[in-house]
Amino acid sequence: MACSTDIDADLTLELNGECITPTVFKESVNAFVGLLGTLTRSVCGESPSVEWQMQVRGGGNLIGACATHRSDRSQVLAIRDLAVDCLRPRGRDGTAEGSLCPDAAREYVRKLAKLQFAPGTCVRFWTGTRPHEIDLALVKPQQAPPHKRIGLPGTVEGRLSALHDHGDVYFEVREYIRNRPIKCIVEGALIEKCKELWRRRVTVRGIVHYDPEGRPVKVEVRDVVPLTGNCKLPSHMEVLGILRDYK
Repeated sequence: MACSTDIDADLTLELNGECITPTVFKESVNAFVGLLGTLTRSVCGESPSVEWQMQVRGGGNLIGACATHRSDRSQVLAIRDLAVDCLRPRGRDGTAEGSLCPDAAREYVRKLAKLQFAPGTCVRFWTGTRPHEIDLALVKPQQAPPHKRIGLPGTVEGRLSALHDHGDVYFEVREYIRNRPIKCIVEGALIEKCKELWRRRVTVRGIVHYDPEGRPVKVEVRDVVPLTGNCKLPSHMEVLGILRDYK
């Protein structure tokens, strides 16, 4: 992890991880550059008085944007403040009260947050020498129309069952309380791991797709972790009232 003495740019994207693939690196830089351009246009308009130069530090894991000496310093600071605004928590309706952050900028932040689900990858954002964790809870997209399913980083829990290999390879996790199967799409080495965990209780981590009622229906799996035995589970009476559709 970088410290403040490692940072000498106005805005910096920090990537940490021993196994960052070329795809993850490229997507990270593209999202950072896209965010930078969106914030600059939002503050300066189509004829910006801020010019940027890019730099790479820390062996490649610090991608910085430095304003040139010809740039309007007050607008540079305004861009930095707007970047922080884009990381503010959103309300339940998908908006941040009083926020001036453009929707396009929030979408780039959401892309950076999703990259943290690549194994062993951590992403941080710096404004000057001030670090900001990119919290998954901060980057929920705005509410989608009812006919669209929303995909967000998250987890689901249940018993792993029913491995299928028709088209996409996937298994089903069946929630205990709702007793609803959730389709979990897997690739590569995770397929063998899922075979070993068949019929066991697991936590599935990845991009979770929800229906309009907010119920998980599909997961693009990034990891599967076994849970403890049934003896440690709460009883039905202990969870009564926690889930709105369980009575």
